[in-house]
Formats: sequence, structure tokens, C-alpha cells
Amino acid sequence: MSFSERSMSTSSSMNMQGATGFSSGTPGGGPSPSDEQPEPASALSIFAIDYKKHEDIKQMLDSNKDNLKLDAMRRVIGMIAKGKDAADLFPAVVKNVVSKNMEIKKLVYVYLMRYAEEQQDLALLSIATFQRGLKEPNQLIRASALRVLSSIRVPSITTIMMLAIRDAANDMSPYVRKTAANAIAKLYALDPELKDELILIITKLLADKTILVNGSAVQAFEHVCPDRIDLIHKNYRRLCNLIVDIDEWGQLTVLQMLTRYARSQFVDPNKTCENEKSSFYDDEKSGQEKDENDEDDDALNKRTYIMDSDHRLLLRCTKPLLQNRNSAVVMAVAQLYYYVAPRREVDIVAKSLIRLLRHHREIQTIVLKCIVSIADKHKEIFGPYLKSFYVHSDDNRHVKRHKLEILTILANASNISTILRELQTYVLSPDKEFAAQTIHAIGRCASTIPEVTEACLNGLVGYISKKDETIVAESVVVVKKLLQINVKILLIFIKYFHMCFFVIL
Repeated sequence: MSFSERSMSTSSSMNMQGATGFSSGTPGGGPSPSDEQPEPASALSIFAIDYKKHEDIKQMLDSNKDNLKLDAMRRVIGMIAKGKDAADLFPAVVKNVVSKNMEIKKLVYVYLMRYAEEQQDLALLSIATFQRGLKEPNQLIRASALRVLSSIRVPSITTIMMLAIRDAANDMSPYVRKTAANAIAKLYALDPELKDELILIITKLLADKTILVNGSAVQAFEHVCPDRIDLIHKNYRRLCNLIVDIDEWGQLTVLQMLTRYARSQFVDPNKTCENEKSSFYDDEKSGQEKDENDEDDDALNKRTYIMDSDHRLLLRCTKPLLQNRNSAVVMAVAQLYYYVAPRREVDIVAKSLIRLLRHHREIQTIVLKCIVSIADKHKEIFGPYLKSFYVHSDDNRHVKRHKLEILTILANASNISTILRELQTYVLSPDKEFAAQTIHAIGRCASTIPEVTEACLNGLVGYISKKDETIVAESVVVVKKLLQINVKILLIFIKYFHMCFFVIL
């Protein structure tokens, strides 16, 4: 067979196969359903997983066996702990709140405390069950039921919440009373018109003698009626004596409240000492007025300030908290001493604040801001810890800025040489922003300490000859400011650097 005959036979067979294929297809000439390729199994499996999400857990929660339900709840709580969303399991979980197994019920309430506020409509269907939970013999169940009930932010159940909080405030368990105190702020945010009734409950809780309740009671007081200082009067001494034993975050709340209380109820010892000094205008009095007031002036000069016993009690009871492991508590005590302690007693907070600088960088930044405020008024208490404010290479920019500010505040005639040597090394830092801040710090030292003005001005003019544009520009700005604010500096500059003076202007 020749090549032409083989090619003709091949084309005819292909035509016959094509005709057969089209004839067996659809009327429109398309392919038949039997010829279509099935979709990949991987594409279907994605939708199958989404459709059957948590299906095994739901089946376990619907089973009649407590061991399966307990295992399912543990898996659900584990998912929540890992940050996974388990909100779609709410209907299956909430049905088990009536379980007689105590372990299952505890885990169900843990879940409900997390999702009751998000799934309010479904949670409302179980209000009766939560109310029954308030009568459970187990204190954890009673407290959990109240916590879930207060998490349902629906105005229509405020009456039920009010009754529940009132009953819980009289509960025999201090843990339940603590939960009632925590729920007061939630109810007040939901319905402020209940303030008068809530104040009555707060009054009862403030008088509670259990340290577990005191911190939450004070927190409820701060949220609902911070202006009712009269509620604190009869509980003040007990709170001062018990503050050491209250939990850490409760201590923080009580310290803030006591600081506000002391500032409004006690005399400022520092201001009293200042008022006892002679007035600026005493010299302008006439001789007759002086003669008439001689006896009063003598009595005023002889008078000495005696601190109130309750004021002293506050300072004595809060002093041990400076050794607390919680940084917020230590800073709250430092704030209290800053506002209500005599100047000679403020220095005890310095060592505790320096200790906090060994913590994380975030804490360092906040502590340094606190030190800046205190050092501005009591710079002498941080003088012995000057090296603690030296800048390290791994400090972030906020820490560097605050340390630099503290060094300039603490600078005086006795330590300025050490500080200037340290600042000179900072100018060479590869961080240009920090180097610019250092140059401004040198300028502040030159303006506040006359003994080193000439040396600082000499160094700043020397920086003008550097090749770094940032250092040169900032040096020119600082020198110009110094010349504008102080005539003596201008004379020194003209005397020693008259060549550069015309260049700057």
C-alpha cells in the first residue's frame, strides 16, 4: 500500500470516529454526561470540611454518655485557649448547662462566660437555667451563673440581674460576693438609673471583712460612685491595714482610691511647710502692722506640722508594697508617696523604681516616664543611681529619649563632667535621631549650669566642623538658641569664636 492510500484510510477512520462521537452525544452536539470528567476529590473535600466543621464534637455533646460530653467540652475549652473560634458550638454546649455532672457544668459555664455576650439571643433562652444555677450548692457554679447572667447585655433582664446581685452580695461564700461586686459595674453600665440601689450594695460590700471581696468592692465603688467619699470614711483604716493581703490587681485599685482620698482629706505636708515660711510681701508691711502682728508671727514660726495619725497609717501600710512583684502596684505606691508624703520620705521610692528598669522594655518606658515626673520635683533622690540611666545600645528610641531627659534633669555642678563625657559618646551614635537629641541635651546643660557653659559651647562649635549633616545642623540650631537666651553666652562666643559667629548669623 502506497503512502497516499495509507493517509486516505487514516483520515476516513478518523471521520468515522468523529461521526460516531457526535451522534452519541446531546442533540446540540455537545458531549454526553457520561463523557464528563469528575471533579477532583481535593476540591470537594474543602467544602466537606467546612460543612462538617466540629461535627464530631457536636455529636459527642449530644450523646447520652457523660464521658463523651466531658471529653468534648475539654476539646472546646482547649480550642478557645488556643484562640480558635468555637461560637458555632453554642447551641450544642448550652443544652448541657442542665447536666448533673459537676465537671461538665463547670466547663459549660466557662464556655458561656466567653460567648454569652456574643450569642445573646441564644443565651436568653437559658435564663431560667442560669437562675437555677444561682441556687446551686457549689459556690463555683453560683458564681459562674452570675457571671454569665451579667454578661448578657440586654436591658430587659436588668431586674433579674439586680435581684441576682443583691442575693449574691449576701451569699455565704466570699467568692460569690466578689463576683457580685464585679457584676455591679456591668449592670450600672447597662442601666445607670439603678445607681441608688447599687450604692446600697456597694456600701455593704465595702464593709466586708474578707480580703477577697475588698478589691472588687473598691473597684465597683470607683465605677459607680467615686464622688461618695463618705462611704470610705468608716472603712478607711481597715482598708489600710488589709491592703498588703489583697490580691495584686485589687491592691492597685485600692491604692488609686486611697491616693485620691488622701489628697482630698489630708493636709499636704509640703505645702504646709511652705506656708509657714514668711511671705514675699512681708517686707512691705508698715511698722505699725508689724508691731500688731509680732505675737502672731512668733506663734507662726514656732508652729510645727504634725501629721495626722490616719495619714501616717496610710504611708506606713503602703510602704511594704514597694517590694511587690507587680510593677503597676509599685508605681501606684510611688505615685501615692509623690502626692501625699513629706519630701524627706519620698526618697524610699527611688530604689524600687530603679529595680523596675530590669523588666521588659514596655515596662521600662512607663517607669522612665514616671521617673521623669518625680525627678523634676525631687531630683536629689535619683542622684545615687545616675549610672542606671546610661543609654545602652539595645534600648529602643523611647527608652533612649527618656533616659536622656533624666540625665539632663539630674545634671548639677558635681556630676556634670561625668554626664558630659557620657553625652559625647552618644553624639557618635549611628542613630541620627538620638544623636540630634543628645546635642539638644548638651545645650540644656549649658543653659542651666553656668560652670560648664563655656565648655559646652566649645564642644558644640566643634561639632559644626563635622562631616555629618545632621550633627552640624543640630549644633548650629542649639548654638543659636543659646546665643538668643543668654547674653553672657553671647559674649563668650564673641570672645572665643568670633569667626564662627558671623557664619551662624
